Amino acid sequence: MWSEISKLIGANPIMTLVIIIVGTSTIWMYKEFKEMINQNNKSKISNINEKIKVYSKLQASAASLFYNKELSDLHRILMNQIGEFSPLLSEDVRRVVRDYFKYGDYAYLETMLAFIEVDLKKFEDDKRKLSKYENSTDIADFVNKLYDPLKPILLIWLLIWFMFMSYSVFISQDAWYSKLFVIVSSISIFISVISLIAIISLKIDKGMGKESLLKWFVIGYIVLSPVFVFIYEGLSIFSLVTQIIGFYLLASLQKSKKKMIITLD
Repeated sequence: MWSEISKLIGANPIMTLVIIIVGTSTIWMYKEFKEMINQNNKSKISNINEKIKVYSKLQASAASLFYNKELSDLHRILMNQIGEFSPLLSEDVRRVVRDYFKYGDYAYLETMLAFIEVDLKKFEDDKRKLSKYENSTDIADFVNKLYDPLKPILLIWLLIWFMFMSYSVFISQDAWYSKLFVIVSSISIFISVISLIAIISLKIDKGMGKESLLKWFVIGYIVLSPVFVFIYEGLSIFSLVTQIIGFYLLASLQKSKKKMIITLD
């Protein structure tokens, strides 16, 4: 079998050139993506360490003021720290801070401490995962580390192959509306495939929490809507438009999911 493949490649210089280009490009991209991932992980760990340091200082100041409300110096220190650390604070903590500024109620300090504790736990978990990626000797982690740079490379070659196939179908059409349907169908199918890959990746990396039934329905529709294209090409526009509506609904659902801040009177 291998001898036949070798003869086929040797007899076709274009095939040989394509294989050389693909192989060389893949090796180069692998080295680049591997370096990018390593640098990104180091940057994330550094950023998390900075956030842990900032949150710990803020936690100590907020706790001191909460239990010593009569000391004005502690209030001034907390205000200065909040102003300095604001870019690194989560949205929940910033909301409590705004309410504390607005109402001056010390009960908001207790809520702030609760959110700080939640964020600190999340930072520690994220740091543990990233450090495990860097230093783990487990064979499964080692294989995953080798495979990670291949993910974007596979997506790139998938995109190139998909564009080539779409272009081949496009130029084979005679009517302008058929060409339009090919373009719209290609976009809809591409969105579906990318969405599916993103969901699988998030699930593997455990970056996707519990979602509502409605949200899963919308996600499922976005992924499966190109089925209409294979029923009748004229439905490609319907498929793409409803996918866009689906993304809008997902954004609305995500926005409504934000936590409401409850304070004690």
